[in-house]
Amino acid sequence: MTAWLDHILAGPADPDQMARDFPWAAAMIGCPHDAVYHAEGDPWVHTCMVAEALEASDGFQDLPGDRREVLRLAAWFHDVAKPMTTEIIWDEEQQRERVRQPGHASRGARIAWQALVDAGYDLLKARDVHTLVFWHQRPTHLLSQRNTLQRVVELGHELHHANWDDLLRLCRADQDGRICLTRDGADDNLELLRMFIEEANANAGADLLTEPWPFQSDVARRRYLAGDPDDSPFFTPQDPGGSRVIIMSGLPGSGKDTAIAQHFGNMPVISLDALRKEMGISATDNQGRLIQAGIEAARSHLRAGQDFVWNTTGITAQLRQKIIGLSRGYDARVDAVSIDVPASIAISRNRGRKDPLPDAAIEKLARKREPVMAAEVHGLWSVDADLQLRPVFGGDPITRYANFEQDYPEGARP
Repeated sequence: MTAWLDHILAGPADPDQMARDFPWAAAMIGCPHDAVYHAEGDPWVHTCMVAEALEASDGFQDLPGDRREVLRLAAWFHDVAKPMTTEIIWDEEQQRERVRQPGHASRGARIAWQALVDAGYDLLKARDVHTLVFWHQRPTHLLSQRNTLQRVVELGHELHHANWDDLLRLCRADQDGRICLTRDGADDNLELLRMFIEEANANAGADLLTEPWPFQSDVARRRYLAGDPDDSPFFTPQDPGGSRVIIMSGLPGSGKDTAIAQHFGNMPVISLDALRKEMGISATDNQGRLIQAGIEAARSHLRAGQDFVWNTTGITAQLRQKIIGLSRGYDARVDAVSIDVPASIAISRNRGRKDPLPDAAIEKLARKREPVMAAEVHGLWSVDADLQLRPVFGGDPITRYANFEQDYPEGARP
């Protein structure tokens, strides 16, 4: 564990100590902030006020320890990306200079996720912190959107220790931890959203403030979260009848090849690294032909209904979406295996490769890395530094793939 993490987990963290130990504090101190919506000062002043408001909120000290941990971490991380997303513009309508930080929630979520993985923090709690930071701006605008219920259901399935009640508590602390010179209706919107969720409980047959929507299967959950917001969350589709596809996600050097060999050794593997060598394409060349070759190989397996592993870095949702979308078109079940190791371990392992990437390249990829989410795949498992599989959601891969030896005996792989 690192000093800043120890301070937060012990809670409440001392702001002066955090200013010295929290790696992102220096950039937040003195960073511009909108003078109307954040008259209290810079993002660091605001963050300290949010952490204080959270600790003082009704019932916070009575929450289970896991939920207090996750909320404290989310409060300290929620605005860490403001310095790197700051824009100063002239607002003609208001006739004043405005400070904007677009995308700071999603970028801050990625920072929090990798920082906590690097610090050896519990995986599921780290995922919760990522989700709370990613979502902390959404609730105040959610009722004006067409997909309100779908997003309410989605968050319930992204959290493990935390829940909607915790996100609303964080959002309330975010409001209480600022000085706003104009009434923007954020507090009212949060209360109306709480009422909306409570009214949806009767249909769900569950308390959506504290429980996920009770889907009948992983397939029903993934279909609804990734589908049209007018779809019904009560519909339970048939299980996929096509291939079973495993998508790997992890930094270069994190151990994807070793994990595949250990856990899915008899499955056919489509590896872009292997194809790159076969085709004589370097990492700096145009990758279009390489990607197309991989897609064609996947299509061949999907047409035949054959299971396979898609082995690339897959560190962002955008990179994963192409193979996920292709697989859905062939009625495949899509699972993911995420290699969740500190970047330092990936860098160390990469150095032992025949053609290692520069350390800086892996560090850059680590800053872009996004966790696999419930709307993307049917099932997700995490692999730690010791190559142990841990289910995150969607079932047990050892049971699901127990027949690989029988299905694909040596010398008979598709």
